[in-house]
Amino acid sequence: MSRTSKFPTTTRVPPINRLGRAVFAAAFLLLTVVGAASAEEAYRIRVENFQGGLVQVSLNGGASYWTVGKVTRPATARIVGFAAASYTASGTVAAIATHGIRIKTGRAALALGKAQIPFIFSIVPRQFAKLPSGYGGHAPHCSAVITDIDAGHSIFRNQSPYVGNPVYLERRGKLEPIPEDYLPKIGDVIVIRVERPVDPPKWVEFRNEVGGAVSAYFEDGRKIQIARVVRPVRGVGRYDGTTYTGVGAINTNHAGVITISTAPRMPTETKEGGFPETRGGFMIQPNRHAAEQRETSPQVMVIGPSDESAGLEGSPPLFSGCINLYYYPEKAECSYRVQVKIDDGDWEDLPCLVGKIDNAFEAAALQEHFAKIGKPRVIRTGVTALRILCGNLDRTLLAKDLAAEARAYTMRSKTAKTHGLSGVVSIGPEGFLKAPCIVNMYVDGRLVSSANEWPYRFTWDTQSVPNGWHSVGFEQVCNSQVIALQRKVVLIDN
Repeated sequence: MSRTSKFPTTTRVPPINRLGRAVFAAAFLLLTVVGAASAEEAYRIRVENFQGGLVQVSLNGGASYWTVGKVTRPATARIVGFAAASYTASGTVAAIATHGIRIKTGRAALALGKAQIPFIFSIVPRQFAKLPSGYGGHAPHCSAVITDIDAGHSIFRNQSPYVGNPVYLERRGKLEPIPEDYLPKIGDVIVIRVERPVDPPKWVEFRNEVGGAVSAYFEDGRKIQIARVVRPVRGVGRYDGTTYTGVGAINTNHAGVITISTAPRMPTETKEGGFPETRGGFMIQPNRHAAEQRETSPQVMVIGPSDESAGLEGSPPLFSGCINLYYYPEKAECSYRVQVKIDDGDWEDLPCLVGKIDNAFEAAALQEHFAKIGKPRVIRTGVTALRILCGNLDRTLLAKDLAAEARAYTMRSKTAKTHGLSGVVSIGPEGFLKAPCIVNMYVDGRLVSSANEWPYRFTWDTQSVPNGWHSVGFEQVCNSQVIALQRKVVLIDN
């Protein structure tokens, strides 16, 4: 499963109607124009959809996994999703955010926007198991895989997928694309292949004025205008999950939005929607989606295609396949982050702004803000441009961060009575029939060994997997039929 592929987001969308074909054609053209290169697998996410199931990340194509959390409540349904999910293909990631991942499973009509009625399920951090006060986004209800992972951590941050990444079901050690109209079931194992473009833009710049150019800048010096500003952004507002995101970091990306946080990242035990206010941010939306949603708030920049031929919804580099949540405060070049120009000066970090301030990016409000923080300055216009910087993928940094997340989770989740395995151990199922059968042993979904003699014991070198929690499964196969299954969760402590 280590193939190299084109962007999975738009090329997998089936032709649907005249408008759909126009959007598809425009997306394909955009891929060509902005220098779309092939995508490569960066890592994969594995989620066992049952209570106590593991949430894991692999950096080596599924050969081994680090455990970063567990499922506290499995998903048992799919429900109607947000309208912009209609611009992503079924069986792919429809949205990423520091407060949740949405996966599209099908649609009710051959259309786009609200008319399609897309179906989705979600993977959710623990802070959003119960929706906080003032929550305004998608409410997943029983379609949510609730985890004990913190918002803004691991798969909701530096091991997040990209919009449009393919989603699979793991069955007997093999991956199968989730079928059209998939319904989550308890016991399913969901795997997301996180594919990253090889040649994404270094940054995308937005002139914050009506008709302003939206231009992508590339490593090789290319600068290509990909859109224009229909309505500039003037303010900030109270957007979900920005409590756990950080100033200038990406909070949400889907086929119809990018949300950027202007609020400081708060401790994980902070309750969003309480007092004092901890949320703050603004959005960028493509014009057709914004029009369908009747979006008029000053907190939203609206952009449209330069030639008006088709929409930007679901298209790279902004609304599919290129934006992630990576954020490393100690290594800015590996972070997705946003900067602004004030009065067309030098690029600078976003100011820290919390709450709903309709004119936050205008001269008077900015001047007042800088005076309050003891850095007075004269401002005549306000924010004249902004840019999204696309972080480099540093695999060493990624591995270090993943290992730290896994270690921290292990320390939080184990008890004084938890006994860890180490070195070479003998392990096997309990209570399997004494019959001429084959018993297969799986570790984190990967077939590692088989035995055909009772009592079906296996010699396992635990150093073949990282320290932490792991799922060990056994299946007894007689006459080509699986007659027994057994699963153990073990702690490895080498």
